[in-house]
Amino acid sequence: MKKTILFLAAAIFMAGCSDKTKTATSKFIKLYESNTNIENTKKAIVENLSKKNYKLTNEYNHEKDAIALKKMLYPTLTIELNNPKISTKLISCNPTMAQDLPIRVALFNKINGQTYISYTDPEYWSLKHNIKDATCLNLVLVIKQDLREAVETLEKKSK
Repeated sequence: MKKTILFLAAAIFMAGCSDKTKTATSKFIKLYESNTNIENTKKAIVENLSKKNYKLTNEYNHEKDAIALKKMLYPTLTIELNNPKISTKLISCNPTMAQDLPIRVALFNKINGQTYISYTDPEYWSLKHNIKDATCLNLVLVIKQDLREAVETLEKKSK
């Protein structure tokens, strides 16, 4: 019986790892298909958010690490963006907000070359960090709207 349960658990776990066509997300993860490649997607997001006083604070290329390990990984970047005025206020509401700021956006390709944009829905922060202050809740919604607008022009439209 124990072997059967372990086998089923392993099969379920591995099934999630082997899915090459879909990307699993929760309701707190926003996922969009980009209409361009990773580099142009990154440039457009940074440019769109810079108009709202967000600055690119860091960029991490996961594919380079994989290559150094002689492993294969499709192009994958994590970019971090920060609006100091907003993040300072949010961190003053609850210092644990520093865990999620600057904002992290994942950009990645799948086997078919399609570029995706993914980030945690900022509304989740209000639950995760117990944000109840009206001003801080409004700032969370501002970030949510800013991110949505930044990717809106890049979103691949269904045919």
